[in-house]
Amino acid sequence: REPREPREHPHRQHMLTPLLPRLGPAMRSSPLRAGPVTLAAPELLLLADGGGALSSTADELAGSLFGASLFPWLAMLYWLKHPTVGAPPGVKFGLTFLLAFVFGSIPAAIGAGALFGVSLADADWLHGSAESLLAITNCVVVFGFRDAIDVEEKGVRAPADEASLRAAATALGSLSALSAVAVFASGGASVHTPWLGGIGNAPAGLWPAEPSNALSMPTWFIHTSSLVEWLVAMGLAWRYADAVAQPRWRGVTWGMLPLHTSGIVACTYHLFYNAPAIAWCVTLQAAMTCVGNTTLALACLRLALASGWTWQAGADEAAAAWAALLVSARGEAASPSQGGAASAPASDESAASSAAAAAAAASAAASASAALPPSQAAALVGWEDLGEAWAADGNAAFLAKLLALSGGLAYAAKYLPALVAGVQVSDELLGAAAGAVIVVPTALNCAKWLQRSKEGAEFVGDI
Repeated sequence: REPREPREHPHRQHMLTPLLPRLGPAMRSSPLRAGPVTLAAPELLLLADGGGALSSTADELAGSLFGASLFPWLAMLYWLKHPTVGAPPGVKFGLTFLLAFVFGSIPAAIGAGALFGVSLADADWLHGSAESLLAITNCVVVFGFRDAIDVEEKGVRAPADEASLRAAATALGSLSALSAVAVFASGGASVHTPWLGGIGNAPAGLWPAEPSNALSMPTWFIHTSSLVEWLVAMGLAWRYADAVAQPRWRGVTWGMLPLHTSGIVACTYHLFYNAPAIAWCVTLQAAMTCVGNTTLALACLRLALASGWTWQAGADEAAAAWAALLVSARGEAASPSQGGAASAPASDESAASSAAAAAAAASAAASASAALPPSQAAALVGWEDLGEAWAADGNAAFLAKLLALSGGLAYAAKYLPALVAGVQVSDELLGAAAGAVIVVPTALNCAKWLQRSKEGAEFVGDI
């Protein structure tokens, strides 16, 4: 077995680094995630020096923010999955599947730190396999909305129902995990071994050199597909509001917006090869994740309230869950004589209350449907409009188009920055460029949804 590579950060190696010729020894930077990163990013906490201390105040703050974002995400799942809401099954499963991405990232991050002393973002074969779970999540959400819209508008169930989405996500997630296990079991894994063998990478010598920690083509593809899928899901959520005459679903689209910005920040960090000069991206991405989880939770709360859920019902469910937990912990079984007859009146009252609330919510939704502005034909097709533009396509054709678009973006993100190798830039200019890459798309995204939100206004998307 060959000796293990020295535990150095890629920027400490003496090599030509595009865009970053003035960088000194790099601070240990935490990895970022593409797309709507929602729960805790454990590798932020694992990226430490030999003494186990976190590398910087930014890492500490980011770790705290990622951890705090767990709670609004779980709250969002509760309101979204509540029976009164009637959310599409595929969407509920997809957003729940994100937990697999989080827990899959934990061993990957541990492996990157223990084996090579680097962050997960700099160990490509671990990074790609973990991030692929996020792309699977977003893809399931997209097809969950497509299926639900077909049911509402056409009265037929599309092939991508919850059972098939669950099976596909489980199979693809298992393959992602096996891809990392196979590299480790081969005995030849190094810190920069490309994920999936770097399939799709340009041949050596054909393109200007990249730093050793540059993402491989498969890993970039995962990142760009996550961003595209999340935007398409936002557009489909907007369409679903029209399909079910429930305007609160439009609020879900708005709630998803900060999480897309979080993904843009992640890709920006990788675009500039995790440069120390833009280490502030670590904290910014964590902050946008926490904000996005909170706005999405609030959007689902408004949706649940409009669908008949009440705070009293939530309190009753929490009390029942706590009581069941206590019974389970004590190993006791509920006595029919104690719980059966006594609980019947309460159950009847609760059912009657829920039915009345649901009826009132349905009436309110019917009234609100009149306020929904009619869909306008767009002169141009925006990213979020791809779901509607390709609505007539079958699932296979729709997926193929998404993959082709994501692949083209991945090639651009990976190889265009290498063309400016050797350009001298200051840290300030690098920070300004990174900020523009983050701010401009986010501003356009906000402007487009604000335009669409104006009643009777014609929406024209942008690519």
